[in-house]
Amino acid sequence: MPAHRIRLRLRGPLATPLHSGTLFGHLCWAKRLHESDAALTAWLAALASSPLLLSDALPRDSLPRPLLQPGDRPEPAVGESRRDFLQRLQQDKKLRKTTFIPLADFLELRTGLSEAGLQARLRQRAAERERAERAQPRQRSRPLSLTVRQAHNTIDRLTGTTPETGGLYFMDEEWRRDAAADMDVYAQGEIGGEELQVLFDAVGEFGFGRDANLGRGRFSATVEPADPRLFDHDGNRRLSLSHGVLTANMAAPFYKLHTHYGKLGGLHAGGERSPFKHPLLLTRPGATFSPTDAGPFGTLLAGTHPHHPEIRQNAWHLSLPFTAA
Repeated sequence: MPAHRIRLRLRGPLATPLHSGTLFGHLCWAKRLHESDAALTAWLAALASSPLLLSDALPRDSLPRPLLQPGDRPEPAVGESRRDFLQRLQQDKKLRKTTFIPLADFLELRTGLSEAGLQARLRQRAAERERAERAQPRQRSRPLSLTVRQAHNTIDRLTGTTPETGGLYFMDEEWRRDAAADMDVYAQGEIGGEELQVLFDAVGEFGFGRDANLGRGRFSATVEPADPRLFDHDGNRRLSLSHGVLTANMAAPFYKLHTHYGKLGGLHAGGERSPFKHPLLLTRPGATFSPTDAGPFGTLLAGTHPHHPEIRQNAWHLSLPFTAA
């Protein structure tokens, strides 16, 4: 299937994470607004035989850190002191929490990817950053990415006032600038680059997710063919870039779970019926598995809302092949 990379340039804060399933929902609304209800219905019906695979929005030129088979128990190296050994263990513990890795590292290591090899590359990257920081004069600067927590209070719809106790809650927003404002989304399917450009332009113009009317989730998009090296490999494992569900053709999976509390948008956001979907248990990007067939992996979920049977959740995985050592 043809694959595209959509580079997003954020023009405002993100109040809703750019997850693959939520992004798919916004593309559906964009298709309906640009074409018609009938066009959207026909498109959704065709996806069963011709799926649209989407990734989460990832930092520029980065991929999720793959979840791999744990390596052997670490042992002190020859001549390594106990103190140095413990420091190395602490560093490895911190590096195992790394969320993303450079795309170039994945391409270089994919022919024999292992936890030990990946940890060694991450230690090398950390050492390079440390040397670069020591070489430059220390100067205070604003971070490129910042999570801002905002306080909100509930409102009693009968009285129009806030409760005296128990109404306070907090919501996070992600603010990015300069290089951190660029994010990559990958799409694979029988869809042209021109159509993707139109749909992503519409989503970026109206805004993505919560508080779009206040300027949240605005972005510009550039659609171009994806790097063919990402998909040109005959490996025995695959790396998911999406939030999706496990299916029978995904053997021996390694994954972390995410509970998705979805909410309808667009014309279904208000009205008499609840906008809230059923909670879904999805795997996070970075999940790895052994394919038992050519795919697709995951599925298009139906029955995700109690009153709208036509609503679907894109729980397919856009995945990349690699060879596990």
